[in-house]
Amino acid sequence: MELLSANGATTSDIIVIVFLVLLTIGCIAALPYFLCKNIDNDKPVVHKKTALLIILAVGLVIRLAFSLSIRGYREDYNVILSMFDDLSKYGVGKYYTGNFVHCLYPIAYVVYLLFGGISNLTGLTTFSSLSAQFMVKLPLIISDLLAAFAVYKIAKKYFNERVAYVLCAFVCLCPIFFMGSVVWTTPATFTAMFACFALYCLVKKNYAAMIGFATASAFSSKEGIYLFPVFAVFSVFHLVRAVFNLRASKKSGASSADYKALLKGECNAVISVPLGFVGSLLVVYLLGLTMFASYSYNPFTFINEFLLLPLVTFDFFTYNGLSIYAVFNLNGSVPNTRFPAILFAVLFALIITAIVSVVYFTKRNRATLVMLAAYSMFTLSVYYPGATPVTLTAALVLTLVAYALVKDKRLLTILFVAGLAYVINTSSILACAGFLGNAENFSISATTFFMDGNLATVPIACSAVTVLAHLYFTLTTVSIGTTGNKKMLRPCGGFGASVKEFFARKVD
Repeated sequence: MELLSANGATTSDIIVIVFLVLLTIGCIAALPYFLCKNIDNDKPVVHKKTALLIILAVGLVIRLAFSLSIRGYREDYNVILSMFDDLSKYGVGKYYTGNFVHCLYPIAYVVYLLFGGISNLTGLTTFSSLSAQFMVKLPLIISDLLAAFAVYKIAKKYFNERVAYVLCAFVCLCPIFFMGSVVWTTPATFTAMFACFALYCLVKKNYAAMIGFATASAFSSKEGIYLFPVFAVFSVFHLVRAVFNLRASKKSGASSADYKALLKGECNAVISVPLGFVGSLLVVYLLGLTMFASYSYNPFTFINEFLLLPLVTFDFFTYNGLSIYAVFNLNGSVPNTRFPAILFAVLFALIITAIVSVVYFTKRNRATLVMLAAYSMFTLSVYYPGATPVTLTAALVLTLVAYALVKDKRLLTILFVAGLAYVINTSSILACAGFLGNAENFSISATTFFMDGNLATVPIACSAVTVLAHLYFTLTTVSIGTTGNKKMLRPCGGFGASVKEFFARKVD
């Protein structure tokens, strides 16, 4: 803390950081206790809807308190606010300038059209206006709570109702899950929410809806682009497998009724996957008709700008982010002209394909596929160039979703370690930049804050912890994916017993 105070962080900033870290630690300590207490408790919850609404309401109150007291990282905040200004001056149709870094992605743009329109009607678009700040963060808050609801739905289906409430409350209360939305202010929050619903649809074998949510995730922020190939690979494999199963059924002499039943049931991917891809592209194109002006209404140029170029365009290795590059003190370093960007993108695509293929060849279930989605996103966040402090947002949420399905407590360990590093790194950056408050002495053209010199200790240390968490995630993924062995929490009472159970090495 002395390092931060010596580099611009005020006493109030230090208090906020300590509060966020202690709240994170408190939530992390409480989760195993409540899980062990309820993990085998199948008793029905009284007043189910009321209990869920109370949990979400508490999450709403916490987020409102932070959203109105902390404006957030000025660069990302200004991207949203400048969209409001552009809408006020020029209306719809002249927003995109050909630079995806300084523009909202299409889905985020559509969301903010509504809130920007309301802001313009009410005159709440001034930078210093607290009401404008509320309008900027309200969509992110709603997205956060929807992600909590998705976690609840998944845990309720694959765990039990009481555990579902516990995990939902964890998302609502823990700073790991609201740092990106109301403290930092990043559209990556939309990506995390859509990804949660995409995974829910995956486990329910609703492939068309899964592709739709995955597409929405990809068109919400740059982070979503990294996740989309995972869902695309899943979809293609489901499609191929369904085609082979139908062929085998036909060769075995199955009746017409059995063939139709397969087509509607286990092999529905033959219809739903192509429908999902075509429908998603059509919807994105229709939503973007008013945004294609700068591309002469050419959807291919538009898709290239927002989906393909970010994969091979790296302005820096990492910018205060939690990545392997920060460990080697490449924070803010620009890749040289000889950096093989395209080769790097292709290599990662092949790695993702190989990982998913191994799971299919070993015939693991869909829960393991969800874990692979979380692992892939975590890997990209740590090793792919261009990381920022909030790149890890979606990976952390998806890791919790993976736990709700796989039920291996090692996934919680990964979430706890990486999540705590995420909170410390993000809040420290905001504090040292002077952004951990509502100060109005920052213009729309505020420069991006860069952690260098002695301050580089923060991203380096936090990145080292995150890289170690990823290595442990790799071992966990290999263990579960190849052997099926899991380390699961067992029911027990008392805080001490739950802590002992959490660190026990028993394998199921």
